[in-house]
Amino acid sequence: MMTTSYTDIQRLFEQRKNNPLFNTSYPLSPGDWAKYSTSGTLSFDASKPIAFYLHIPFCRQICSFCEYTKMCVPDTEKQRNYIATLIRDIERFVEKYPEWKFYGFDIGGGTPTALDPEVFSELMIWYKHFIGERMVTDRFEPSIEGTFDSMASDYQGYHKSRLIAKARIKRLSLGVQSTSDKVLNPLHRNTISSKEMAEAIEEWHRLGISKINLDLMYGLPGQTVENIRKDIEVIRMLNPEQVTVYEFRTNQLNAPYKTDNDTCFTQYCELYEGLIRLEYYGEFGRNTFSRDAHDMGLSSYLRHRMFDGWQYKGFGISAQSMSEYGVSYNMGKNESTGKLIDNHSYESIAYYDLPSNELLNKFIAISGYSGGFSLSGAKSLFGEDFATRYNHILHFLIDEKLATISGDRLQLTKTGFRHYGAILSLFYSLGTV
Repeated sequence: MMTTSYTDIQRLFEQRKNNPLFNTSYPLSPGDWAKYSTSGTLSFDASKPIAFYLHIPFCRQICSFCEYTKMCVPDTEKQRNYIATLIRDIERFVEKYPEWKFYGFDIGGGTPTALDPEVFSELMIWYKHFIGERMVTDRFEPSIEGTFDSMASDYQGYHKSRLIAKARIKRLSLGVQSTSDKVLNPLHRNTISSKEMAEAIEEWHRLGISKINLDLMYGLPGQTVENIRKDIEVIRMLNPEQVTVYEFRTNQLNAPYKTDNDTCFTQYCELYEGLIRLEYYGEFGRNTFSRDAHDMGLSSYLRHRMFDGWQYKGFGISAQSMSEYGVSYNMGKNESTGKLIDNHSYESIAYYDLPSNELLNKFIAISGYSGGFSLSGAKSLFGEDFATRYNHILHFLIDEKLATISGDRLQLTKTGFRHYGAILSLFYSLGTV
């Protein structure tokens, strides 16, 4: 049974506010959803738009801070087989819904641009043909992930960027994480000079890739406020259209390094204040910043997933899908990627038929990257009585000045963001966590 008293809520918040377990991950443990596991496949509402996410798990080198499913780039034949299998899974899926309208299409990883040039070319040609035959929403904005070292170091990089531009993908998201050798090298990642980055961005813009997003991280081992200030200076010089900042999570798989809330909060504040000085738009607590006040610094897939809770379908090893009926995970979530890439399908092996409160919890965790969540999105998943059922929590957050409510939006205050994980978790099953 859910506890409801003000004292209970206050006690839980105090217990959790320094516990790194509570962040933007949900469920907290895979076993938490065991009772919802069911046979069959996840259903979707064909009357509503959908987004596709394609997971390419290959990287040129494996960064020790990365928690995603990945492996070193295999030989060309295995790459080609992986892409062919992924495409077969997509084509089998869309046969069921030939009239579907797309609100987003993201290709991530891993590092999609780490594919060999000929395999990457095949993927881009397929994507252009596939999406060219589909209906899309007015604000459809696809995106692809990459790294500077897989694109900008030689002619092959420019070849890949031309393919991206010809496929009409206008947003390219690149992981920088830090500009400090001392921070990145011990984590098995190389830096690239700001001059090389500037030259690459100029070339991509010339080709028609109009939105460059750069990812930065904070809370990394050895990272300091001074490192953050140098990162901001590089952003000032490069002037990308978008910047995304990610917290190094201390409960990531096999992560021996532990940080703390104070360190992460201080470094986030430095990033936020620096980006605002550079005239990027973004509310405090959000991890995305943009030169354009209207696009929120996100692809359309991420924008509607994070802010509205719209349905999406993932393809490839370990990809996740979500609809109003539940959540599913493709094979590979907790398995060796190398053993699976020769499979004839990577489709779902774990489907959870979730009740409304669990769908709400998942949505709130995802929305946590925005520093709050949409009240209408919560109602659409939980039901019209959301505000009544969670009224005691909402009042606690307002009374303690941990969050504000303005129109459709619950947003954490600066005080609240310091312990965002503890606040998000208050909406979970309070009596059982």
